Amino acid sequence: MRFIVRLFALIGLFGVLLTAGLILLAIKAKDKQPTLPQSVVLEFNFERPLAEAPGEDGWSSLLNSRRGSVREVIDALEQAGRDPKVKGLVAKVGNASQGIGTTQELRDAIARFRATGRFAYIHAESYGDAGSGMTPYYLASAFDQVWLQPVGTVGITGIAVTQTFFRGALDSIGVQPQISKRADYKTAAEMFAEKQATPANREMTESLAGDIYDQMVLGIADGRHLNPDAVKAAIDHAPLLDSEALASKLVDKLGYFDEVETAAKERAGGKAAGADTVDLLTYGKIAGSAFNQGATVALIVGEGEIVRGGKNGGAFNDEASFAANRIADAFDTAIEQPNVKAILFRVNSPGGSPVGSETVRHAVDRARKAGKPVVISMGDVAGSGGYWVAMDADRIVALPGTLTGSIGVLGGKFVAKGLADKLGVGVDQVTRGANATIWSPASPYTDSEAARQDAMLDAIYAQFTEGVAKGRKLEIEKVRELAKGRVYTGRQAKDLGLVDALGGYDIALQQVRQVAGIPGNADLHIVQFPRPKSGYEMVLDLFNGKAAAEMASVAQARGAEKVLADYGPLLDMVQPMVRAAKRQEQVLMMPDLSVNGDLSINGAAR
Repeated sequence: MRFIVRLFALIGLFGVLLTAGLILLAIKAKDKQPTLPQSVVLEFNFERPLAEAPGEDGWSSLLNSRRGSVREVIDALEQAGRDPKVKGLVAKVGNASQGIGTTQELRDAIARFRATGRFAYIHAESYGDAGSGMTPYYLASAFDQVWLQPVGTVGITGIAVTQTFFRGALDSIGVQPQISKRADYKTAAEMFAEKQATPANREMTESLAGDIYDQMVLGIADGRHLNPDAVKAAIDHAPLLDSEALASKLVDKLGYFDEVETAAKERAGGKAAGADTVDLLTYGKIAGSAFNQGATVALIVGEGEIVRGGKNGGAFNDEASFAANRIADAFDTAIEQPNVKAILFRVNSPGGSPVGSETVRHAVDRARKAGKPVVISMGDVAGSGGYWVAMDADRIVALPGTLTGSIGVLGGKFVAKGLADKLGVGVDQVTRGANATIWSPASPYTDSEAARQDAMLDAIYAQFTEGVAKGRKLEIEKVRELAKGRVYTGRQAKDLGLVDALGGYDIALQQVRQVAGIPGNADLHIVQFPRPKSGYEMVLDLFNGKAAAEMASVAQARGAEKVLADYGPLLDMVQPMVRAAKRQEQVLMMPDLSVNGDLSINGAAR
């Protein structure tokens, strides 16, 4: 018996070693860098979703399926603009995969690339096939040649905001939402608490949709050298057929991707010049970073919902995370490095845990007191907790389409006693303490519990508004008037004094130079904190207990997924309520609106 056990143990060990060896070989093969052709045409598919920073995709990076990042794309284009081998860029697009802010960041990077004398062509089979093409075409308008496949359409149909309200459904099943907010425009929970949009919700939504629409119209008009009225007329007539798009000068040529690729190679000199295409991210790895010398700037990225505690996930979890302790640790590491002159903190978050948000804000403050200036660069969204973490920074930079602000607070719970009664489920509670059932879904708030809930909301709201007043050097009366939970575009926030400048990484780095006393034309060495793990380090993690625990966790999750699949239709009906109940302890909620493709209601907590 002992022999058999040992035999199976040896077989298991051999299997692990063989697997690890194969992975190491795959990494080595993957990391083998090809040589560049004599004349380079960069190629990229902008339908690929992008993370905010490199190294956020865990084990998928070893399988050649990592998403790539906004930072990598911009860095590669910056380096390409300095490389005499690179002649131009040919790209694909079609459906929206980036938010408005990220799209603006990419448009700016394309404009800088073209300003170096290089060309940029883009092709789509259809701009927004069976959906809105506003965002993909908005990106395409930054290129000097826009191609469309025959039979394709240009679906620049404008901005649509759709809000869904569950209050009637909750009433019908006996679930009572008890949610309070500070203040009128903190509308994230209206999808549960109301049957239709409140006047404040409608006012804010109209303002956001209108400003995003105007930004996109002006961007398309500028990129295509058209009158804004002509762009609006095309939008009102869209979706446009291929011939209509050509006649409206929104498209330069009708053709297929192989044809635009051939045209790009010919412009780069053709076969005689050794012209060939190279994937943009591959080029970036071969050519190296454009920001690898000069004063050191620490880049820290917070992406996704802000959560309290350590890293949310592990080597086997590809979901991006904004874990407060992880971000605070990155700040501590940057503070301890004497060569780090400043910190660039990229924030792309709709909020989350108030405690986690305060942890990160304190890290920002601690860095500044240690003599490390902090500049915030906002992505698609930096609202509620996403603005909380930014309010003490030296400078805040937002993209014109960034959704930010949401300086407000809400909290509450869902009382399911009516649902239990309908289902014949009896609930009995034994309590000690006047407020023991404050979080319980089995009973409504008592007067004492409601008073404590209000006290918490009032305290958080006061801390938020007073922190903004102090950090932004604004009068508290003005902040209280601007706050009320209202979401603004970056352009609106700039006019109100909530952000300092408009732009992406490029403008943020200009601000870094200013606050750190670095000459405006000086090179910078950007170092990401925490440092992403290499493929070899991730393989080595296979042999420690933490990785084993992560694998077990994933296995359990996969089992849970089967149950969810079996009961999916039923769970889909109550999933929003379940998600909200899971986060009932979080007072700071995410902002109500997100731009992903077109303007759309994101609702309350995911």
